[in-house]
Amino acid sequence: MVEIPEGNGSGIIWDKEGHIVTNYHVIGNSLSRNPSRGQVVARVNILAADGVQKNFEGILIGADRAKDLAVLKVEASEDLLRPIRVGESSSLRVGQQCLAIGNPFGFDHTLTVGVISGLNRDIYSQTGVTIGGGIQTDAAINPGNSGGPLLDSKGNLIGINTAIFTQTGTSAGVGFAIPSSTVLRVVPQLIQAGKVLRAGLNIEIAPDLIANQLNVRNGALVLLVPGNSPAAKVGLLPTTRGFAGNIVLGDIIEAVDDKPVRSKAELYKALDNYNIGDEVRLKIRRGNDNLELSIALEEKDS
Repeated sequence: MVEIPEGNGSGIIWDKEGHIVTNYHVIGNSLSRNPSRGQVVARVNILAADGVQKNFEGILIGADRAKDLAVLKVEASEDLLRPIRVGESSSLRVGQQCLAIGNPFGFDHTLTVGVISGLNRDIYSQTGVTIGGGIQTDAAINPGNSGGPLLDSKGNLIGINTAIFTQTGTSAGVGFAIPSSTVLRVVPQLIQAGKVLRAGLNIEIAPDLIANQLNVRNGALVLLVPGNSPAAKVGLLPTTRGFAGNIVLGDIIEAVDDKPVRSKAELYKALDNYNIGDEVRLKIRRGNDNLELSIALEEKDS
């Protein structure tokens, strides 16, 4: 259990070095004070084999708001640290049994059982961001379950419980978990660097509201392209003003490697699957013309 001044959440033991994985929003208030790496941000309770809870200081190793994940570290003996086995979320099927473990309403080590109700859901996280590829389950997930494991029937980690869809604040049979494939991609980076390095185009895309006002209903409208950037060098055009003061639309990105892009959010979601240095093919609408541009992705500006 991860205790914070505002309440509590759950977490998982990642390795024998004492790394604990939980949700960003579980320690969100501590993170809002911009603590440095190595600073104490929570109290962590670990249940020993003899049933006794041991209490430790949880120091910050890294956090990623975009995926609602954080890594803490505790100085605990190896016999207390039993790392979780990580399973394959990519092979999950709707209807498959799953188990959620956590501390709902402060009731320690509570197990609930359900099934996988849906896959590839968008999770609207408490951090205010949308996380793609989420697992939907009807296993009861309540406040305090956040950061705890979603397991398959063999006890392997398939997700990190993170959100519920509810009108009352309690479980309504619609819970969401961040898939283990995402956890496997993010956590090692947090342990190594304290942050996640993401690939991006480093251009400014118009918010959907502005795009709609400019009659762009499909695709991601390019607003700004920094000079001498890779995007500028391959010829990506920004939105500008004409001599008469009229707005001249920039390029509209409609697909990344043939994956359709209908909005700003979908562009970022598509790019999330790539690494820095990967080359992608953009399908562009420029006025009445359709064209393709290839561009190497750079480290995304934070």
